[in-house]
Amino acid sequence: MLHIHITSWVLAIILFFATYFNFSAREGATPFFKIAHILLRIFMVLVLISGFWSLIQEMTANDGGGHLLLTIKMLCGIVVIALMEVTIAKRKKGEASHGLLWWTIIMIIITMILGVILPWGPISSLFGIH
Repeated sequence: MLHIHITSWVLAIILFFATYFNFSAREGATPFFKIAHILLRIFMVLVLISGFWSLIQEMTANDGGGHLLLTIKMLCGIVVIALMEVTIAKRKKGEASHGLLWWTIIMIIITMILGVILPWGPISSLFGIH
């Protein structure tokens, strides 16, 4: 399930930027905008489902550990998804969305850092912390 989660959020980030930059304030949406936005929402749902499932697996594991960081990462992930949707909605309405874009990027980076240092992340695996 972790591979599905990682693949989903990577594709969601790519689709977020594709969707965001395929809407112009002067010209409106490109033909690709609607398709990208629908695909983005599908991958957002996949990210939520696979992330929640990974959280349940870790919480029920015998060794446990890292529950606070997992919960914080889950909350950051939900904030990222909400920011993505609000940023695109503001862009679509013609309102200022550059500030939200930067906050979305910052939250994506924070969430990725938390994912890297968590028990199933690459740093933990490198040092054998499971």
